[in-house]
Amino acid sequence: MANQETTGGAVNRLRDRAGLSLRALAAKAGYAAASSIQRYADPDYDSPLGVEVAMRFADAMQGQGDPPITRAEVLALTGLVTDSNATPFRMEGASSDRMNRDLPIYGTALGADEIVNGEAIEQTTLNRGEVVEYKRRPQILDGRADVYGLYVQGSSMHPRFRDGETVFVESRKRPSVGDDAVIYLRTPDEVEGERASSVLIKTIVRKTASYVELEQYNPAQTFRIEMGRVERMDRVLTLDDMIG
Repeated sequence: MANQETTGGAVNRLRDRAGLSLRALAAKAGYAAASSIQRYADPDYDSPLGVEVAMRFADAMQGQGDPPITRAEVLALTGLVTDSNATPFRMEGASSDRMNRDLPIYGTALGADEIVNGEAIEQTTLNRGEVVEYKRRPQILDGRADVYGLYVQGSSMHPRFRDGETVFVESRKRPSVGDDAVIYLRTPDEVEGERASSVLIKTIVRKTASYVELEQYNPAQTFRIEMGRVERMDRVLTLDDMIG
């Protein structure tokens, strides 16, 4: 029996049928570069497409190819199509028409492991100078210049956050015990201006004047970082924060 087609395989099949390169699809869908959508075209990518991504892909590919691609074919990759017009289910009041596409998503990559007490802790490089795309901003976050997004890299926070998932972060409110947070680490060559930063995306277990205790889930581990090494801590927003 043939293997079931992955989401990434379906995206590539539709993109090829539309006669679009990855770069051309990204441009037509409103992304800054092909790298912004590359993970969705990875043949091993098999998570449902987010509604926002699928609608942008549908706008870019609808009517292209032979036979012409239908909107339903693309939106079906969300797994949320529920009516004959192939419109993904939306929570009441969540129309994207009322959301501004101005929430920056910054570039991330897996960095060298942070070694704590002889154990390797997964670390992320976050470049606040590189906006890879802009997403629609929930109305409750309008006017919040302190809010930004980033892509989770690696598997250390699975199943809370999966590799490639987008999380939204605020710098206005300090994270408390129990919150997920982006922990910025000081580096010996710290300079002024925007630059790539070493960060940990973890759950805060305890805070004292001398250290912050953090938790990750895969592998399960709790560890401490001296406060002298912490540049700042930004709080990861929850669903309640996003919908009020």
